[in-house]
Formats: sequence, C-alpha cells, structure tokens
Amino acid sequence: MFGLSVFLSGCLIERAPAPISGSRNRPVALAFGMHVTPDADSNPIVPPERFEGYHVGMDYEVFASELNEGIPISAICGGSVLYSGFAEGYGGVLTQRCEINGEQVTVIYGHLDGEGLTPEGAILSAGEQLGKLAPARSFWSGENRKHLHLGIHKGEVPDLRGYVQEPMELEQFMDPRVVLSRGARGRPVASYRVPEDQ
Repeated sequence: MFGLSVFLSGCLIERAPAPISGSRNRPVALAFGMHVTPDADSNPIVPPERFEGYHVGMDYEVFASELNEGIPISAICGGSVLYSGFAEGYGGVLTQRCEINGEQVTVIYGHLDGEGLTPEGAILSAGEQLGKLAPARSFWSGENRKHLHLGIHKGEVPDLRGYVQEPMELEQFMDPRVVLSRGARGRPVASYRVPEDQ
C-alpha cells in the first residue's frame, strides 16, 4: 500500500506519499493540534481564519504564482471513497477509508474543486490523483483561501470537523506530520499572509 517503510523503536512505521506536489517546500500555517481563534494575535493566517479550536489536520498553503493553476491532490493511502461532494466549512471534500500502520482511518481532503472529484465508491491507490484544489473564495473552497486541509480520523466513521474544542479530542485523530514522510511534511511558518486576490 505504501512505497516506503522504516523501523523506529522496533515498530514498523509506514510512510504515506505526499498529497500535493512540492509539499516539502509548501508553507504549513495551521498544523495539527494548533489552537486558533479569529483573533489576529492567536491565528497565523493573515487575515485570520474565522474558526476557533484545536486544528485536527494540516493545511498545505499555495504560493501566489499558483492562484490560477489547477493543483492536483493525490491520495495518501489506498482505499475506498466514502464521500465526494460538498460539506459546510470545506466546500469540496472527499473522504476515504484506509488502513495506516494497521489502524483503520478515514482521511479528509478539504477545499477541493467539485468538478473532477473521484466519485463515491471508487477505490483509490496511494499516490493516485483524486481531484484538484478549488479556486480561492469560491463555493467549492468553502469561501476560504486556496489550500488543502488534510485530516486523518481514527476509525471507520468519518469525522469532518476541522477543529475540536478540547485538547483531549485530538486523540481521535492522527497527526499527518507523523504519517507523512519527511519530504511531504511541509515547512512550518510562524505567519502566513494570504496571497493577493485570495
């Protein structure tokens, strides 16, 4: 299912392929577990996000030069598509059932263009393209900036929340930075200014 495995502390850890090209150099302003509010002093997105809570995924940002490009998004694991369509807060979203490190999970890919999304019931292979990012501030981006929200929920039942209110709720999710290889982790940034025209 995955292309690379390594041993850490005697345990086999499978590494997932990158969900977006150039992921190593992409800014990641909202990482897993980060607490944010709409207040500019506690939110690294400029202008700030409208949501509040502990972020349960990882947001891969785009560069200004990519605002008018179709950016393909790929599956980080092999498995069936559970939902493909619109969800409040995400716009276009696709959820996929997978097994990661022997554990059943559902993966959430958010802010996708509704046109060309892989349909429900399809089986995706790790690394296979499932769609592309939606244009900024559009219906399919959830009226949000152009970026990919990647979330991994433990268990077979999808949880589409992008934020939880209590730190202990984070235990229901996997940190994508742990699942993804070093090359797919992105570059954490202290502040991310949304490119002009977003």
